[in-house]
Amino acid sequence: MFLVRGSVALALGTALLLSGSGLSMLASFLAGYWIVGAVLTLRWAAGHRGAPGRRVGAVAGLVGLVAGIVVLVREPLEGLIDQGLVLDLLGLCAIATGLLRLSGVFRDDQLAGERPRHRYRLVVGALDVVLGVALVVVSERSVPDIRLALGVWGLLTGTFLLLDALRLRRLDRSRRGAPA
Repeated sequence: MFLVRGSVALALGTALLLSGSGLSMLASFLAGYWIVGAVLTLRWAAGHRGAPGRRVGAVAGLVGLVAGIVVLVREPLEGLIDQGLVLDLLGLCAIATGLLRLSGVFRDDQLAGERPRHRYRLVVGALDVVLGVALVVVSERSVPDIRLALGVWGLLTGTFLLLDALRLRRLDRSRRGAPA
């Protein structure tokens, strides 16, 4: 889970920093990341039946999935819903998910039999809140600044997630008695 989410975040951050994309492409990049994160959260919720906050995680994953899909299909929906409103809704979803992560209500970082990692919760939760705020305040004039901020967000988030993936791999190998 960490490897996939971290790889997608790093790819997103790199793409945002290297591209000259406008608001529409920026929204599509973020929607793709949001969908991947939502699917992984739903997978966690389905696989951890007894985990505290599993239902809240499932709701957060479902809302994130729907929000990401709506952003991706926003152009055909343009007559029904304003694109700015779509980005605001995705931003509010990101803020809510970040706050839930920060509060520890659901912990999709927790593997079976493992205690949750506070660094993941704090860093990824705070970065989700920052992502949400950026989406709410974005306008066509602020796209270069937001793109830079979100590119850095992607690089930081991806780095922390990949470091956790490597740490979990080493931990799993040591538990099985294999060399790290």
